Amino acid sequence: MDREFVEGVLVVVAGFVVFGGSVWLLLAAIFGVRMGYLVAATGFFAFLLILSALWTFGAPIPGGEVPAYLGPKGELPHWVPVGAGVRITSATYPEIERYPGEPWVDPGDDPSFADEVEPASTSFQEFLAERATEELHERGIEGEVAPETFEVDQLRFTEGEDGTDLAGARAFATTGGPEVVVLAYKDEGNEPLPSWIFLAVSLIGFVAHLPFLDRAERRRKEFLTGGEQAPWRGPA
Repeated sequence: MDREFVEGVLVVVAGFVVFGGSVWLLLAAIFGVRMGYLVAATGFFAFLLILSALWTFGAPIPGGEVPAYLGPKGELPHWVPVGAGVRITSATYPEIERYPGEPWVDPGDDPSFADEVEPASTSFQEFLAERATEELHERGIEGEVAPETFEVDQLRFTEGEDGTDLAGARAFATTGGPEVVVLAYKDEGNEPLPSWIFLAVSLIGFVAHLPFLDRAERRRKEFLTGGEQAPWRGPA
């Protein structure tokens, strides 16, 4: 298991124990174990509900707004290479057969694709490097091929029939070898997923604890106004 992952889990657990546990301990000393837990848990989920709502929807502020999804992020949009070869065809994306002619466009002529040049080129280099490394291992040769070994040229973009952004290019290894055509599509990812999960969990947790807190508070008031409470349940 990755050491950084284990350390991260331990830090989160320690944070809950130290900060959350200390708050619960103080509340338990005043209200009792059960009431202290309900106050702490309800307050925690209420705070998390507000925070996750800001992550999910953003919020207007004077002079601007807080953008959504500033918290934990899901899979970000990225380019996914699907094939490479001296000549490639695709039943899913037949546009590659007309590369580099129309409907493919040069990013220099279409500003909407300008920001995609670097990520698309990097994805092509990494894809070709992985394939080259696999071929070396199949031949019994140890080592790895660096992505920088490949040069990407004539990068073009277009939109598929289903609305998916496509990228095509020619690439070759600086160490030698044939020039190949590479194809990739834009995966939009799922950036908001963690924010929605936090929002749902915090809402469920808040709604689940609130009725128990209300009932416990009513019993506490009854006790303070003349009722009796078992000694083992702690202070009123």
